Amino acid sequence: MVERQYEKYIIKGHTPPPPPPEDSPPRQSGFDERVERPELHMLMALTPRMIEGSNIVICQWVFAGEEPGVQGAHTHPYDELIGFAGTNPDDPHDLGGEAELWMGDEQYFIDNSFMVFVPKGLKHCPLIIRNIKRNIFHFDIQFTTGDFKETAA
Repeated sequence: MVERQYEKYIIKGHTPPPPPPEDSPPRQSGFDERVERPELHMLMALTPRMIEGSNIVICQWVFAGEEPGVQGAHTHPYDELIGFAGTNPDDPHDLGGEAELWMGDEQYFIDNSFMVFVPKGLKHCPLIIRNIKRNIFHFDIQFTTGDFKETAA
């Protein structure tokens, strides 16, 4: 079969990034082990290790009836976009659950579909999604073409 020129830019399902070349220096994971993480269901991901020059994009599901836990407070050395979209076909603005989000020292309660722009260096989270009545689609974009980095806040 002939390889198509742009097929590498199409992400289908969850494909883990390839391992780094054997002669490359050891990579740090970028995850700060002190940051608590929720249990979400991976749908798709894109990283610069998969497609050179891309940002980091994560797409996950939060399923109805679950209590996925807490995303702990942290910062990044780059901007981030966090989004949650409800799946009610009669009211797409209805989140189908409740979100509690902290930005800096400010607490927000959100029950509709939403996106949050997080400027680099801003402490954000904890983030808790609770009372989940319908599946919720979640995406996260890390505006970096390098490795994922976070620091507990």
